[in-house]
Amino acid sequence: KMCQLGMTSIMVIHQPRYSLFTLFDDVLLLGKGGKTVYLGPSAGAKPYFESLGFEMPANENPADWFMDVISGEVPNAQISNFKPEMLFDLWREKAIQYTANPAWSRQGTECRMLSQDEERAILLQKLDEAWEYIDVNRDGVMQADELEQLLVHCSSIQPQGDILRELMDRMAGEGAQAVTKGQFLNYLCSLSADVANDQTLARLDAEGLTGTCRTLAWNMRSKTPQKEESEADGITDAASAASSHDTSDVEMATERSSSLLQCETPCFHRHLRIFMKRQLVQRWRMNSQRAIFLAALALGGVVLAVIDRFIVSDTALWDAMSFLNLHTALGLLLAIFCLQVFGNDQPVFWRESSSGINVLAYFQSRVLVNSVDIIIQTFLFTAVYYIIRQPGVPFWKFIIPFGFTAWAASGWGYLISTVVPPKHGPFIVSLIVFIICGLLGNPSTLSNFLVGGGMEVCVSAISITRWSVQMSFSEAVLDLNPHPVGVSKYLYDMDTNVFFKRDWGLGTWWTAAVALTIMGAALRIGSFLGLRFTNRDKQV
Repeated sequence: KMCQLGMTSIMVIHQPRYSLFTLFDDVLLLGKGGKTVYLGPSAGAKPYFESLGFEMPANENPADWFMDVISGEVPNAQISNFKPEMLFDLWREKAIQYTANPAWSRQGTECRMLSQDEERAILLQKLDEAWEYIDVNRDGVMQADELEQLLVHCSSIQPQGDILRELMDRMAGEGAQAVTKGQFLNYLCSLSADVANDQTLARLDAEGLTGTCRTLAWNMRSKTPQKEESEADGITDAASAASSHDTSDVEMATERSSSLLQCETPCFHRHLRIFMKRQLVQRWRMNSQRAIFLAALALGGVVLAVIDRFIVSDTALWDAMSFLNLHTALGLLLAIFCLQVFGNDQPVFWRESSSGINVLAYFQSRVLVNSVDIIIQTFLFTAVYYIIRQPGVPFWKFIIPFGFTAWAASGWGYLISTVVPPKHGPFIVSLIVFIICGLLGNPSTLSNFLVGGGMEVCVSAISITRWSVQMSFSEAVLDLNPHPVGVSKYLYDMDTNVFFKRDWGLGTWWTAAVALTIMGAALRIGSFLGLRFTNRDKQV
């Protein structure tokens, strides 16, 4: 069925029945060590081995015979000292001439398709096995909770309560408290037919509301031609009686049956739970990648701390350039890390969005799960630097500005990942962070931008370090109360004039905190809009 829809199916199977073996278009038979013994149409396997000198007994299952040949249990009439390892070289010699033979290549298209009876038998067997697996007390009936377990076992999907109730009504009748094995098998096996063995619709048939004769039509499928002929008159009479009802009755039945089949799209909260669960599973599978990134962050913190404390030993604890380097490094690393949140699975999202998923729930789930990594990475980077550098400020005060940097920088990563192809993301992020953090937040040049007008508004709107360095610097000045002299005093006055110039009436620290909060929120809104409205042509 799936192959008829154009889907390629690959299966690993051991010694199947030949009727199933021939359903495959192509098969790969492997010998000891996983080496190829045969690769080609399933119907061509038997002629190939016979051409090598093997003879198959008349009543032998070809699939079993192939395994015997491969294991060396079948003698070869042409090769007296035959060993199974010879099949590898024989295939390499024969493969070229066989694959070049058009008649041989067409053999795969002659494979037999399953009949309806075979399909129903296979389905019946699988459902019977599932029933026996769940029905541990062997009483032959299932209550609602047992039926729910059975449906989860068969489909891996948790059915809703109203759907479970409707299924029980359709299998066993309205208000049924239990379903027998026969009712369960008959209903599900009948779904592939033209008329299902549906007790709810059968009840509507009995009331004369549907204009059909479902029960009789179902029974006809299992009757012999003689029985069909003998009951033909009764069926015709029943169908005539059903069709004689008023049109209003039929319309009423249509409305009733439509209400029974109505299915509501899951709400935002249910979508969010589903996506959260999936994201947590995917996050667990990426532990090794996250460990590598955490190591890179820790190394960055160590390098910057060693430079500030031991190499450039005269760097003041309040120095704004030192804070600038720290915030820029953290912002760049986190923005790059956040590119994978919406960049890695774009084709999956395009396919799911065309199926009606809640885009806001999808967005929120990924951002929330990723926020755990952002918090861990920010803490690790800041803690490593703090331990080595010893900046003289309480750690909880020291880390807060870096938390705001992480909030804004991750927003840039989300935004770029939703509007830019993944292969260009790292380059664009690096360029943007270098400009908005390294250049626009530099205290020596920032004074040129903070002169009012559109330039100041633009810098204040996009530069992370224009605000985050201001938070770190103001906190250091407040706690350390420095009194620099010489060159240090010049740098201190320059930093003070820049970072204490604007406060929006909230104070220096709180002004920066509010600005970064708004910036991060705006970037996330932009990310959602980018996810929702870009690449619309691919969301089909």
